[in-house]
Parts: sequence; structure tokens; C-alpha cells
Amino acid sequence: MGVIKNHIGNKIFYKPQGFLDAQNAAEIITPLDISSMEKRGVKCVMIDLSKIISANMNAIRFLNDVSETLYKKSIQVAFVNANKNVYSIFERLESVFFNYFENEEVFKVFCDEDYVPQNQVILCCIKDEQNKNMLMFNLVKKGITPAIVDSESDIGEGAIVIKNSFISKISNRVLAVMKNGSIYFFFDGFLDAKISHMFDIEYFRRNLLIGFKIFVFDMTDVKGMNIHAVRFLSKLGVESAEYGALLAIVGLSKKNIQPKLIEDLEDVGFLFFANEEEFLNSEDYKHAYENSGAIYKKKRKITKNFVKVLPFFVNATITTIEMMTGVKSTKEPPNIKEVNVDTSREDLVASSIGFYGDIDGALILIFTEKLTKTISKILIGEEYKTKEEMVDMVGEFANIIVGNVKLELSKHDVDINLTLPKVFDRLQELQDIVINRQGIEVKFYFDDEEFYFYLVR
Repeated sequence: MGVIKNHIGNKIFYKPQGFLDAQNAAEIITPLDISSMEKRGVKCVMIDLSKIISANMNAIRFLNDVSETLYKKSIQVAFVNANKNVYSIFERLESVFFNYFENEEVFKVFCDEDYVPQNQVILCCIKDEQNKNMLMFNLVKKGITPAIVDSESDIGEGAIVIKNSFISKISNRVLAVMKNGSIYFFFDGFLDAKISHMFDIEYFRRNLLIGFKIFVFDMTDVKGMNIHAVRFLSKLGVESAEYGALLAIVGLSKKNIQPKLIEDLEDVGFLFFANEEEFLNSEDYKHAYENSGAIYKKKRKITKNFVKVLPFFVNATITTIEMMTGVKSTKEPPNIKEVNVDTSREDLVASSIGFYGDIDGALILIFTEKLTKTISKILIGEEYKTKEEMVDMVGEFANIIVGNVKLELSKHDVDINLTLPKVFDRLQELQDIVINRQGIEVKFYFDDEEFYFYLVR
């Protein structure tokens, strides 16, 4: 079997040819290759299957085992351009340690740090909700907000279409998605000291800071954990207690875990539930959902560097809204002041998103219900009908804005990571979060409809 290999930066590209069986698969990535990858600091391996005529299950299992070995060394593996025969084998694997992208361009969207797509990215006809969430999460983390369509007829010319790609449930980072008003983290395998490298603790802290109060640790696929993992999780429990947050572990089988370790987690506030349904029906969840005020421990000042990035945030925000509504904005001069939300206004909706990296803080957007309905017509083709639809729409709208902010900042060599958006339909919840905090306020008008922009620390 012939294998073309190319090394670019911290990535290696393989292109095998012909028929793929277990013997041939062993020639693609050898133990010597793996040793070389570690020495050269390789972070990502792409295997292009466009020249593979056919393959058998033993070959794919072998490559999956290799992917597991690399995963444990924090090297991601991605396959691209699989034909129907190979893709059907992927679907039959029980545990997958690689990602799959349907072509090189989609691979670049997800895996090339320097690649910024010029065309719209579309998720089309993806029925697996968890995979859709994983794809969305990874795109938004990169500053890309995709459109979601259920029919190929809704795809515009030149768009980057994602239909068959999937993100492995087993990843070298703990996946996070938002649903049911909560942040869900998904864990796999055996949890040990490596959890501290796999779990983005700053991301977790930023979600606390912007007002999320319920965190679900889905451990359905966890085989066990040791004292090192428990110590790390205990740290999260202690930090969460300062904000009155609820931490729930669902789906964990306790039979392979020492009872003392479970007790240690319970002592720092973790609650255990057999499954998600039991958690959502619990009084603990209902109480936390209805009482989502947050407590702030730190009062941080606005710095010169923080003020410098304000124009990038403002311009990306306003450009996005003007483009979506077709309405030009007017604005008042910015003010540095203590954030004070008018909780008496029942016609206002708000969203907050945390960011961290070269700079850190939170972006808060407050706008009138009338403006949200105008935006709703653009995003979903009609006005939202329920509170749930409104929350989803505002969250998606906030994602679009912050995705554009991230792209704007990257042009000026400012790199940030983003949390998922928190939506507030009751402004008292937001006031509880921003109390005693300094922020830069900019007030806008769109056809006399008010829009408040805050950059806070």
C-alpha cells in the first residue's frame, strides 16, 4: 500500500491508497511515527481516505486503536473523504477516538487555527442532536456561528455545508453544551489526573461569572475515577459554592468507584442522579432553576487595555444588528460606570457571554422585546411564539454577535475564548450578577428601540 505523508506546522497529513485491511492499516501510522509526533509537538493528524477503494472492519478498528493511543497523548486524529463503505464502518464502531469531516475544507474550519471561512457555514439535515450540539459548540468556540437547515434547498450558493461530519464523544477536551437552562459537560472513560488538562476550568469559571447556576456532569460513559480526578472535581465544587451553583453528576455507575470518593464529592456539594430524567424531575433542579441569582466575590477595575478593545466589540455588534435588521443605529457616548439594570422594565430581554484569553470579562446585551421580534423574523422566519423559542432565539443571536466579535478581535491579534450565552428574561437575575461591578456602557437606538451594550469585568 502506498501512503503519502506531509508535515505542515503542528499537523501531519496522511493519504493512503488502495484497499485497506488490518495489515495495510498498520503501515499508515507506525510506532516510530507516533514517537516522532511526540518529539515534534504534533497536535493534529489528518488521514485523507479519498484514494481508499474499500476497507474492512479490522482495518478501521486498528486505526481507531491508533487514534486512542494518540488521544492519550493529546494528539487529535481526523479522517476526511470517506466513501459510503468506510463511513458505514465508522457508524458501527462502539467507541470512536477520532473526528470525521466530509472534506478538507470542513477539516480546516474545525482544525486550522488560522483559517477563517469567507462563506457561510451551514449544518444541514443532522438528526443526531448530540452531534449537532458538538459541532455547534466547536464552531462557536472558534468564533463561527453556523446556520442550521433541514433541507438542501435552503443552502445558498458557495456555502460550506456540513452534513456527515461528526465530533467524537471521546475527545481530548471535555465537551460542553447548553440545554435546559444548564451547562452540560460530557465525560468518557476512566477519570484520573489528566482531567485537569481535559477540562477547561477557565471556561467553567466564566460561566459562573455570567450567571449560569446549574452544571450537569454527564458521566454515563465513565468507567471509573481515582483520587486525582476527585480532587479536581472537588475544587470545582468549592468554587461553585461561592456562587450558590448546583453541580449534578448523572448516569455514573458507582460500582467501580470507592465509596469514600463518592462521599468526598457529596461533601463539596455534588448531587448524584441515575439519569437525566431523574435530575430534571428533582426538586433540587426545580429550585435552582427558579432561583438563579448569583453572588460576586470580586470587584475588578476597568483598565486601559480593556478600554482599547471596546471599539472592536461595539463595531462588530452594531454591524451585525444593522445587517440583520436593515436599520441604521444611533448611539450615545460611552460611559464607565457601575452597571445598574432597570429591573422595573418588563419589555427588556438580556444576554451575557463571558470571554477570556488575552483579555477577560463579559459582554452584556440588553434590548427591547420589539427589537427581539424583528430579529426573530430574520433568524427563524417568523416571530417567536413561546418563551422557550424567545430564549433560544436570543441565545443564537448573541452567538452570532460574539462570533463576529471574535473574528474582529483576531484581525488585531487579540485572541479570546467564549462561553455559551446566558439569556435573562427576568432582569432581576441579571442585576444580581452585575451588582457592584464596573462596566463600559454604550446605549444605542434602532428606529427608536433601545439597545444597551455593556463590557464588564
